[in-house]
Amino acid sequence: MKDEIPATPLKAPLQIRFVIVGGGIAGLASAIALARVGHQPIVLEKSDGRKNRGKHGLRISPNMSKILYHWGLKQQLLDIGLVSSVLLFTRSDREELLGAQIWDYELLEEARGDFILTAHEDLHRVLSETAIAHGVDIRYNAEVVDIDPDCGEVRLSSGESMLADVIVGADGETGISRGTLVGQHDRGTPVGMSVVSATFDTAAVTRDVPDEIKDAVDLEKNMIFVAFGEGGGAIGFPIHRRRDMNFHFLVQDSETEGTWGDPPCSDLKTLVRNPCDPRLRLVADNARDAVRVVIKEYSELDSWVHDSARLVVIGQAAHAIPPIAIQGHAMAVEDAAVLGKLFCHLSSREQIASFLYAFQDIRQRRVATIREVELETIWFMMLEDGPEQRVRDASMKAKYRAGKNAMAGEDGEEDTLQWKEVRETFGYDCEDEAENWWMQWGRLRERAKGVELSQPREMIFSFGVVSITESTEG
Repeated sequence: MKDEIPATPLKAPLQIRFVIVGGGIAGLASAIALARVGHQPIVLEKSDGRKNRGKHGLRISPNMSKILYHWGLKQQLLDIGLVSSVLLFTRSDREELLGAQIWDYELLEEARGDFILTAHEDLHRVLSETAIAHGVDIRYNAEVVDIDPDCGEVRLSSGESMLADVIVGADGETGISRGTLVGQHDRGTPVGMSVVSATFDTAAVTRDVPDEIKDAVDLEKNMIFVAFGEGGGAIGFPIHRRRDMNFHFLVQDSETEGTWGDPPCSDLKTLVRNPCDPRLRLVADNARDAVRVVIKEYSELDSWVHDSARLVVIGQAAHAIPPIAIQGHAMAVEDAAVLGKLFCHLSSREQIASFLYAFQDIRQRRVATIREVELETIWFMMLEDGPEQRVRDASMKAKYRAGKNAMAGEDGEEDTLQWKEVRETFGYDCEDEAENWWMQWGRLRERAKGVELSQPREMIFSFGVVSITESTEG
């Protein structure tokens, strides 16, 4: 794809103070987006800055990489990641190739982004360094224990208090920001499934693969391996310049607690059931530092913005997306980009509330659509053995033998799932959406205010209905 020259953003006429609770991907991205347009963000991270940097793999979708490219981070991303163009589909319970998907170059060109495979810790480091370069103050070991949205105040465990014009809650589903917004701590409801992330040596896991799969595998193309199974499955992809493979196992699990940053779990061997593909079995039996993330359902938020218009939640704190989904981090970065784009137009404190509510309006519909697509994908991946599964597998294998993409329609055209993924998901430009809102509504409101303030006013008395109205007509 063509290199995009990073745009120099406009600086906001009025520059205000943001306190961002949470120093993960969502928090750092929002800090960068706001600092780029001249605001003064402070990031408060409760950990020491190392514990929240996961060793697990992370898939950066084109709609996410597009934003980071626009921010001038293309070379940094290519330095830490691998560009992928192929998905390989197999069965998780046996050595069986189902098909492959090669993403069309023209569609990715249209999306203006790439699939990039990297490690969470590497992306976190890039975003941290970028935020600091933009003048962002990142404070570690700064645990927020209380938020007073009405006063725009946060209190730390150290006893220190900080004031903000706007507090951005980027501390996840169970963080204090979401709890403050809804009035109670939301622990979520386990759904009986977990994602277990594990890293393994690439050479060991790709040794002795069957000829059918070996012929289809080209590590130079940085393939993403997707294994379908009954009630579960796995996704694997190379990281660390192909030295390692990271696997996300989707497993049935009775555990009720577990999240990123927890100590390694020792249950992967028993959680991955037999029969099992030999390479997946090898990883499950021998992987170190496996991390279990329990999948939970969280209540939908009616509002992402506190009534005071001094607190807004973003990322997982606003919209929980299952941890195995590719779009979780992408939605957080899109949130950040929209915040930055809206607040680059800030010229009056009176605009803050309308910008925050516009942020929710722009993002809520987009996230709801993405979440539906992700849940459909997960369901498709873990179909129970039966008629639907047999139709799925037979269709994919027939297309593979015919030299077609696994997601292609029977007539060779893209089917609904691919159309959603590429045309709607990857091609979507959240910053354009934010700018469209400003041009259509935000600027119009400001002009209306200007006209209202500049026009002479006279009182018109309507004695017939005994009411008083105000007119700006000259």
